Amino acid sequence: MNLLSATEAAALVRSGATVASAGFVGCGHAEAVTAALERRFLAEGAPADLTLVYSAGQGDRGHRGVNHFGHAGMTACIVGGHWRSAPKLRRSRSRSAARPTTCRRA
Repeated sequence: MNLLSATEAAALVRSGATVASAGFVGCGHAEAVTAALERRFLAEGAPADLTLVYSAGQGDRGHRGVNHFGHAGMTACIVGGHWRSAPKLRRSRSRSAARPTTCRRA
């Protein structure tokens, strides 16, 4: 088995990919990986146009959890539950009216 750092794992995610996230509030969420994805997106502009799938509230109502995906252009589609824990994600949706809010069909 190969072990990867969070940065190495984030480097494997391509633009347009589907990313699934687990956890509830701050428990069980892969915080290091989603933070690494955010750092990569801010530095490189990639990965972009992700489809994010998550259930339950994953965040601290501030900066953790799925809030890491709350940047315009980082997601093209979000299938998620309980947006209250993710205000950055919610605001990114309301600010980018040109971006789709439902999944595109392949």
